[in-house]
Parts: sequence; structure tokens; C-alpha cells
Amino acid sequence: MKVLRAQGAELRVRFFAMLSTREKIIKVGAQIIAHEGLRMFTAKKIGEKLGISDAAIFKHFPTMDSIVEEIISRYTNECMRRTDEAIGRGSNAVEKLELIIEGHIDLLEETRGISPVLCFEFSRSNKRKIKKMISDFLNTYAKKVGNVIQEGMQEGLIRNDIDIEEVSFSLIGLMQAKAFQWFIRGRKGRIVKDRESLKRMILEGLISRQP
Repeated sequence: MKVLRAQGAELRVRFFAMLSTREKIIKVGAQIIAHEGLRMFTAKKIGEKLGISDAAIFKHFPTMDSIVEEIISRYTNECMRRTDEAIGRGSNAVEKLELIIEGHIDLLEETRGISPVLCFEFSRSNKRKIKKMISDFLNTYAKKVGNVIQEGMQEGLIRNDIDIEEVSFSLIGLMQAKAFQWFIRGRKGRIVKDRESLKRMILEGLISRQP
């Protein structure tokens, strides 16, 4: 197991080294915010980690906010892409919800929990443009998932006594909570230890038990 972890770490280092400076700035900036907080998100800090000057960063991004906007945009766009794909692949509402959850878990693992933490951090900030990006994403996402739940109610597969909006927001909120839990645990292993149990826990609370 230790050998596999070491090999994985080595591959990540090699992959990072192959990235353009712009991509490195995005990744390091996201890591600083998630691991060290907004206060440490400075051009100087990013430059120190990459071995470049502060000025070099602004050759790629006009402002620090523009770095964050790119990070958030990438995460939200990818999340929506996977949600749309899941909705298109599912044969009924329950299957669509299961695929949506699987897509969330995959994205959570791929981003190492950073993007959900960033969304939470900036939802409390005074950065209006960034807050609007997050708000627009959440509202669009909730509407799409809400439509699936409504469809399931009409099919008789989903309970009709649940609050559609609350459930829609809770799905992505749960992924955020798993990311926080992982950071608190010291960032060890998978963020979602047992994805099948997590899916069952969510879906069993939604599925209609009517004969």
C-alpha cells in the first residue's frame, strides 16, 4: 500500500511539472485557499510555492480574483456537465439520481475536496462576482435535480412528501460536508470511504415504499 501511495505521489509530481505556468497557478492557488485559508491567498505565497516572482503571476491573470473565478468556473461547469450526462443516461428518476451522486463523488475525489471548500469559503466573502457565480450554479443545479425528483414523484418512484428544493441542495451540501470531514481527518485515503453505502443512505430516504 505504501508503495502504491508513493507511486501515485510520484505520478502527480510528474504531471504537475508538465503543466503550463497558468495551470500551476490555478492548482497552487486552490490548494492555498483550501489548506491555509483566504488570508494566505496572495501572489507572494503562490510565487514562493512555484519559484516565480509576484509579477510573473500577473502575466497570466489580471487580478487575484480572476484566479478564483477560473477555479470556481471550472468546478461548477464540470459539475453541471456530469449532472447533465447523468440525467441523459438514467432510464428513470432513481437511476438518474444515483448517477448524479456517483458523478459528484468522482469529481470530489478528482479535485481532492478542494473545490467544494472554495465554494463555501467564497460564498461568505464580499466578492460579489464570485458569490454570484456560486449562487447561479447552485440555483441551476437545484432546478435540474428538482426536475428529476419531480419526475420521480410522477413515476411513483420518489416519495411525494419531501421538500424538493431542500433535497436538491442537500445532495451537493453532503458532498461539501464529506470534503470538510476529509480535511479534518488529515487528508488521508479516499474522501468517500464507501460510496455504495452513501448512495443507499441517500436514495433509501427518497424512494417511495408504496406497493
